[in-house]
Amino acid sequence: MLDAIPAMAMTSGGLIIHGVSDDRTIVGCPLSQKTLNNISQYANECDVQVEVRPILVDGVELTITTVPEVSGRIVTTPDGRLLRRSGGDSQPLRGDAVARFVKARLEHSGEEEILEHSAVEDFDLKAVNRALRADGRAPVRRSGLMRALVDLGVARPEEATADIQVLAAAAVLFSVDPRRHIPRAAIQLVRQTGVGPGPGPSSARAESAGPLTTVAEQCLAFITEHTRRHEIVTGLRRETIPEYPEDVLREAIVNALAHRDYGLVGSTVDITIWDDRLEVTSPGPLPGHITVENMRAEHYSRNPRIMRVLKTLGLVEEYGDGVDRMFREMESRLLEPPLFSATADSVTVTLRNRMLVDIDDQVWLRSLSGIQVTTEERRALVAANREGSVTPRRLRELIPEADVGAVLAAATAKGLLVRTGTRGGSRYVLSDEVVRRVGSTSIAARDRQQQLLLDRIRQRGSISVVEGAQLLDASMQVVRSLLNGLVQAGVLRAEGRTRARRYCAAD
Repeated sequence: MLDAIPAMAMTSGGLIIHGVSDDRTIVGCPLSQKTLNNISQYANECDVQVEVRPILVDGVELTITTVPEVSGRIVTTPDGRLLRRSGGDSQPLRGDAVARFVKARLEHSGEEEILEHSAVEDFDLKAVNRALRADGRAPVRRSGLMRALVDLGVARPEEATADIQVLAAAAVLFSVDPRRHIPRAAIQLVRQTGVGPGPGPSSARAESAGPLTTVAEQCLAFITEHTRRHEIVTGLRRETIPEYPEDVLREAIVNALAHRDYGLVGSTVDITIWDDRLEVTSPGPLPGHITVENMRAEHYSRNPRIMRVLKTLGLVEEYGDGVDRMFREMESRLLEPPLFSATADSVTVTLRNRMLVDIDDQVWLRSLSGIQVTTEERRALVAANREGSVTPRRLRELIPEADVGAVLAAATAKGLLVRTGTRGGSRYVLSDEVVRRVGSTSIAARDRQQQLLLDRIRQRGSISVVEGAQLLDASMQVVRSLLNGLVQAGVLRAEGRTRARRYCAAD
């Protein structure tokens, strides 16, 4: 309790449930006077006001301690440690992270600035009502809009006059044009020619401003117009695959708008599209104790009011989960991972469009969604699918930086690959479960390639591996696997040895 209370207070608040064992069995903890006294003592030692109440679960009484998020001051454990919640643990901050966290916690966030001369006409009523419905509240007419902003936590009653003070967070989320209240609260979009360095000529420019959700959609539309889209036929369906995963783009855009420093009123969020990459730059340094190295595991919001509304709208799932999801989405298509860089003035995320495998393989990999697969395991699966099987030696050629033995062992343990042969002659093929899940996509592609080889043999009498590689525009390993498969099936016979070997129709 002496760790959990201050850690929750310095993160996003939370609930402590008393009466559940470590193995998640409900054992019960009635709210007796002794229990209440103990909890109150712990909370007083941490200087946090908590709420304690009982709850019945399947006839068993438990006790719940509600810990609020504390802002404007620092809460430590009684022995002076500064903790934050990370997953289910209370983790200490150390070194420079303590100083940066304290500085950010005590600073006045730009989203808290009071808007001067704001009126109900400044706000998009549809955007406000969308947030109200998502929060389980009834929609309002324009006459009730100001009260609705209070309910959504982006405005507050002024104690002395009972007037409503509208905050900058409301302009960011719901204003028809937030630039009226926050100079340059917009996104600049540019399509640059080439890959740099230097700005170079641009082929398209735009500026987007309005309610945050509207801006995000406008940015996605601009990116769609100025990036490539791949047309793929899978079975009887035609699919369009974007150059960059849409979920990753949306996350990058929403993050830039939600986490930017709105105290820097002279800067915009900038999205620049190059031939080989896309960059999203947000004004302001990384918030709190966040660094480029820990941002996948840690979280800290510079603008918690904006983030709460975005979570209500479903644009963010869990605080701090967005960056990790960007990495997972890029990995799922075997694209290079996002690259984050930070200075004292801005944060930039770079998405590169260089593919580790072609678009057909990316589509094939999507059928494995839901299985925890590393990037290296995906490369092994693609190789086994493309070439019929994969050997440790072949995989070392594809991913020389990886521990190939560990990759193949993990993929086998997960039931993705099956080992055939022994020791030096061992090969790995797709498991029946993977083949079942992916349908006939890989099998049909292999059949088409083998048919092309057979057609060429009928025309010329024979073919070599080199000639087959030129015909299919594939690697020699792939072609050798295809031809040997036809030999094993009794369709072809091999004549000669090593490089002089040719493949002819069987008698």
